Amino acid sequence: MVKRDAQTEQLRVLRIAHASLTPALRERERAVVRNYPNVEMEVITTYRWREAEIDVEVTADDLFPVRSARTHLSKHIQLFAYDPRPIIAALREHKPHLIDMSHEPYSVPCAEILTLRDRFAPGTPIVMQTNQNIHHHYPPPFNWLEQRAFRKVAAAYVCSETVREVLRAKGFSKPAPIVPFGVDLRAFKQRSEPRFRGRTIGFVGRMLPGKGLNILADALTKLRDEEWQLLVVGDGSERESFTKQLSDAGLLDRTKFTGAVSYELTPEYFQEIDVLVIPTQTTERIREQFGRVIVEAMACGVPVIGSTCGAIPEVIGEAGLVVPEGEGTLLAEAIKRLLADEEMKTRFSRLGRARVEENYSWDRVAKITYALYQHVLNGRNDLLADSDIELAA
Repeated sequence: MVKRDAQTEQLRVLRIAHASLTPALRERERAVVRNYPNVEMEVITTYRWREAEIDVEVTADDLFPVRSARTHLSKHIQLFAYDPRPIIAALREHKPHLIDMSHEPYSVPCAEILTLRDRFAPGTPIVMQTNQNIHHHYPPPFNWLEQRAFRKVAAAYVCSETVREVLRAKGFSKPAPIVPFGVDLRAFKQRSEPRFRGRTIGFVGRMLPGKGLNILADALTKLRDEEWQLLVVGDGSERESFTKQLSDAGLLDRTKFTGAVSYELTPEYFQEIDVLVIPTQTTERIREQFGRVIVEAMACGVPVIGSTCGAIPEVIGEAGLVVPEGEGTLLAEAIKRLLADEEMKTRFSRLGRARVEENYSWDRVAKITYALYQHVLNGRNDLLADSDIELAA
């Protein structure tokens, strides 16, 4: 295989991702195109998808064409199938040099994309974005689909080390560099005027089982005699039980619920938060894969307290506090300590922003993504490539 010139040779990429519905939700793709003008990107996404408890419809993009495909069979993220016609049309008309898909290897849409590639663009390499960090043993046919995907894709990329560990444990021996989720540093920015002695605790995300809302309620109950307010941005099935816990403790009047908000509106709520809490607990179905709200908070200069669940410590690094998951007493102590220590808050605010600028900007994500594309197109397929790709960026 002839090596490609990394910066000048035309590179046609077909990105297939169910949630790349709006420009704000396709910053990964936009960053690649902004940083590498030789990339001709085309995106296929769903016609409509439910993101963060809100139904989002596809919109156009000013940087590349976007095709939408209706979904069939199921609303479950792993079980639906795309209307194949937009994918077939893109394979025939865009003629990609590389396909980049955001689907788990055991999923129905992954199987469909691989089949369509084999039929309409045989030999076109596929890189697979995967975020599964719990080692499940799937029943047939899903275990067969998973192993088929492992054989057929050229490489995978993962959002954290915990995801890569699962891939390796399942026998995936091809390149699998860490390409994290990024943050828009222009939208998620530090306050122009810091609020001294601020005491607003924030929870941002879906209110689902495993997100640790019961642990947060327990911690806040232990802090009933302290001065604080709680801002909850998001919605979900656990809102009712969480509300009841706070009400029973006499804390509901100190809590503000925004309900589900669109992704574009999230940055403004971080301006109201003084400490973000991520109390996720490991369950059979939940293990924090990355925690995008962590890097969004750090980009805004908001100190973070996270649990030891999944990738949370990996993402926070030295820029916040980490407490054992499921420990309401220790979480309460960490919240009390951080709210009272202005020097610590200032230090974590500075370290968090610096950590995001160095590791989690979309420009950084684009560099690693492009390095992976070039790695695959130049025919490399070695295990040691993970660090090579990450360092190349």
